[in-house]
Amino acid sequence: MLIDWFTVAAQAVNFLILVALLKRFLYGPILRAMDRREERLSTRFEEAESKVNEARQLEEQYRGLLQELEEARGVRLRQLEEEVEDQRRKLLADARKEAAEVRGGWLQSIREERDAFFTELRMRVGGEMLKVARKSLGDLANAELEQLMVARFRERLATLDSTAREQVARAAGEGGVSVRSPFTLPEALREQLSTGVRGVFGQQVSMDFKDREEMPLGIELSVGGLKLSWGVDSYFEQLEKEVAALYDGQSLPAAEEPP
Repeated sequence: MLIDWFTVAAQAVNFLILVALLKRFLYGPILRAMDRREERLSTRFEEAESKVNEARQLEEQYRGLLQELEEARGVRLRQLEEEVEDQRRKLLADARKEAAEVRGGWLQSIREERDAFFTELRMRVGGEMLKVARKSLGDLANAELEQLMVARFRERLATLDSTAREQVARAAGEGGVSVRSPFTLPEALREQLSTGVRGVFGQQVSMDFKDREEMPLGIELSVGGLKLSWGVDSYFEQLEKEVAALYDGQSLPAAEEPP
């Protein structure tokens, strides 16, 4: 077989020309277009990655803001709860104080009313008892009430123990003795009483007699800060305690609740 070298050479040249033309007009533009497309895609990927990072940063900031807002909300709620609790305690304390003042004032008015009642009762009962005693003793024994009271008081002086005598005698020596009675003692009875007092506490003791109509029936001897008495006062006090217990039993339970 014969080879036509001219034809071969011509085909080789044609092939090279074809390759050159393809490279020049086909493969070159295609490769350059692919490179530009790849570059644009790379740029877009970088932009997308940057936006993703920005979004993540914004998300972190948003979460931080939400956490701060939640913490501030919790702090504010606790402050409001404390303020409400303080206000509630203050209002409750004010209400209790006001109720206590009202109750105290009401109880004080009851006590004052009771004291006034017993003072009036004592004066009236004492006066009536004095009248009854005077009349009864005068009718039954033909004896003066003052004389019997002085005699009974002297008997009481005689029964004092040594300690009481020393105390009263010491006080009497310094300031004298004051004798009070709800009526004016006759001079003879004053002498009898002075004799009895000086016989117990000393002859140098000075005596001072005073009338006190508001006193209950009896005789009272005052020496400094000491007092020695005999009369119906103790009976009045017992009567007053019993009536007070009855009065409190009826009035004070109602005072447990404010009016």
